[in-house]
Amino acid sequence: MNGMTMADSDEKQEQGVKGTQTLMRALDIMDEVIDGPIRAADLARKLGMSKTTAHRLVQALRSRNYLSVTREGFALGPKLLQLGVLATEQIDYVRVARPFMELLSDRTGFCVFVGKREGEYSRHLDRVTGTQRLRVATAPGDRRPIAETGLGKALLLDEDEAGWERLYIEARGGKPSRAQIDAYLKDMREHKARGTVLHDSELGDGVRSIAVPIRDAKGNICIAISIASAAHYLTDALRPGLAEQVVRAAEQISGAVGYSGPRRA
Repeated sequence: MNGMTMADSDEKQEQGVKGTQTLMRALDIMDEVIDGPIRAADLARKLGMSKTTAHRLVQALRSRNYLSVTREGFALGPKLLQLGVLATEQIDYVRVARPFMELLSDRTGFCVFVGKREGEYSRHLDRVTGTQRLRVATAPGDRRPIAETGLGKALLLDEDEAGWERLYIEARGGKPSRAQIDAYLKDMREHKARGTVLHDSELGDGVRSIAVPIRDAKGNICIAISIASAAHYLTDALRPGLAEQVVRAAEQISGAVGYSGPRRA
């Protein structure tokens, strides 16, 4: 004989629903605290719950170190900060970026790359080969002076102009003219203003690229994504529309690694 009656089953289901609602309210509280310290009374008002419920939930979260108490109210606790550090350390950028790279390549037909900064160099981490017959030879693992590639320039958009100049001089073997340096800095200012790098290779290989930085949960540039092809495929007429698609892919990857800053509509 089954010991559980219909009434028992209904009660258990109701308890499950209440437990889910409590969990969601606790998560709502932590979402509010992300923006800075907040008092329990203000939480109750913003989230449409009673002061008693808000106080009970924040005290429960505090007891498990998910919240801490400051003069301004409740703030992120050490447990959340610890989890945030661990999550950042465990992010596999290539694994996260790969589906978005494949989608971008399918949509554009171009080779798609992601890369990271290694000091004064950029390292290509992954590539999705496009459908065009003429393909860019750069392969995963290749390393180039960071100032001379589109991908590298995207990784440098948060640098100051002194940094740009130093890295450009080093990439050119310490021998560029003042006019060349000034032209490079002008281009970098334009790239930064757009948030998008439109790059023409200076190596005589006729390669063009469009690169965009990807940001992590702290808003820092962690990797960059680019599409690349021969100039007669990646034409001036196509660049604006393609740049929009690269920007969208970068926004999606940024969101997937925790960035919650402003995005383009």
